[in-house]
Amino acid sequence: MISVLINGICGQMGRAVYAACQAQSGAFSTAAGVDLSDCSAQVSCPVYRDIEDVKETVDVVIDFSVPATVPAVLRFAQSRGIPAIIGTTGLGERELKLIRAASERIPVFQTGNMSLGVNLQLELVRQAAVTLGGNFDVEIIETHHRKKVDAPSGTALMLADAVSSSSPDDMELQFGRHEKNKRREPNEIGIHSLRGGTVVGEHEVKFIGNDEIVEITHRAFSKQIFAQGALRAAQYIVGKSSGLYNMKNVVSEHDAASTLLSLEDQAVVSVLGSSRDESLLSSLFDAVAERGVFVDMIACGEPGDSLSIGFSLASDDLCQALEALNAFRSSGVDFSFRTRSDLTKLTLENSGMALKHGVAAQLLSALNKASIHVWLITTSETRIEFCVDAVDAHKAVEEVKTKFGIR
Repeated sequence: MISVLINGICGQMGRAVYAACQAQSGAFSTAAGVDLSDCSAQVSCPVYRDIEDVKETVDVVIDFSVPATVPAVLRFAQSRGIPAIIGTTGLGERELKLIRAASERIPVFQTGNMSLGVNLQLELVRQAAVTLGGNFDVEIIETHHRKKVDAPSGTALMLADAVSSSSPDDMELQFGRHEKNKRREPNEIGIHSLRGGTVVGEHEVKFIGNDEIVEITHRAFSKQIFAQGALRAAQYIVGKSSGLYNMKNVVSEHDAASTLLSLEDQAVVSVLGSSRDESLLSSLFDAVAERGVFVDMIACGEPGDSLSIGFSLASDDLCQALEALNAFRSSGVDFSFRTRSDLTKLTLENSGMALKHGVAAQLLSALNKASIHVWLITTSETRIEFCVDAVDAHKAVEEVKTKFGIR
């Protein structure tokens, strides 16, 4: 069970986190809360006015308060050697600098929005910015309840950063358009804040082009989505090493791999050259290509003074590839090769891999424990491809699904 200290427990988000902890009493307990207001009658834990007065042992501190309290929260977390989750928005450069410094000593989780849906929106906005480019003007409209103090919202700034970081040009933020009698500049990102009623949160990103508009919108109907996100962050960060974490890390922790594909009737050719002749690599694949053979996976290494190459192809193309290699070798090039057929290629893929370390190591460890030999493996930022014997393919699929929780 994770013992939680809630800083800002009497506020709207603090109460939502407290309620979420109560609803998951088997996984979380609220050890104490901190707030200048007195809401001790509404909660079943001690409430302190000063975080330094907290006596209880806690595993993590979750902060939903105001920027002015962030320094004290970080000092407390560092003195206790526990993680800090900063959900407070409206942070300035001073607070962000303190967060970065604290993350060198303890794990710190900081984000402008704890919602999983908003973080999906961020990814979609990045993709849209890349695809649509500079031909579309970008305007961001955020709407919140009448009591929200900071403007624009932290999420609106995150969305603006998602656009600017994915754009080839330097983008300038334009907050509102009052008292300005001039045309819109090409590299502007307009941000507009609306306040009223009891709106939990709405963020709309408009990509406005000639004769068309693309809109990406997220609406929050309850603060519980943010509270649940904070508890998910707590589960993620407790036990982690020092560092600065955000919602991307949480998503990748659970979704390091989510897609597993298989391709049967594959073969692998391993080539070993007697010298480090770099021309051997290109010449060899030229010879294979001339036979109309499609080469799939390629792995290359340089053990000692020799050159080692492995590549995969469809089993139906193996004869053509061998003819090409034999003809190439008969021309006087010194190399040897061996083949392995009746293989299945498996592909493990997910964008979360880009944020997760050691996925390939986990994969190979699981296969090794199951006595499954990997004949060839290649990796990229979001994909791992590997070949196993066809007779082991079903077992390999089950091992990988179990290891990464793939359904």
